[in-house]
Amino acid sequence: MEYLVIVYDKPGTSRAAIRGEHLKGIPAAFNKGVTNCGAIYKDDAKTEFAGSSYNIVANSREEIIEFLKTDPYYKAGIWDVDNALIYPYGCAGRLAKDIIQP
Repeated sequence: MEYLVIVYDKPGTSRAAIRGEHLKGIPAAFNKGVTNCGAIYKDDAKTEFAGSSYNIVANSREEIIEFLKTDPYYKAGIWDVDNALIYPYGCAGRLAKDIIQP
């Protein structure tokens, strides 16, 4: 099943110092069920991160939580995985886009 996942950054945290480490893991994530991912922002000008979003094919919500806990943002205490939003997702279409390179 595919899920839409939104995981917010904890208040007062900054992802800047480990963003490169996080980005290095993105290509491998596509071999673990991720079909789409990206940052979410607090404003239209994209001046401040709010968290991250994913579309992930997984067997359960628990599997997704375990995946999120492998990320540098979680390990550094940035992501609020305990309050991640995880919803079953029905995709009506998908456009290809190159994976960002760190």
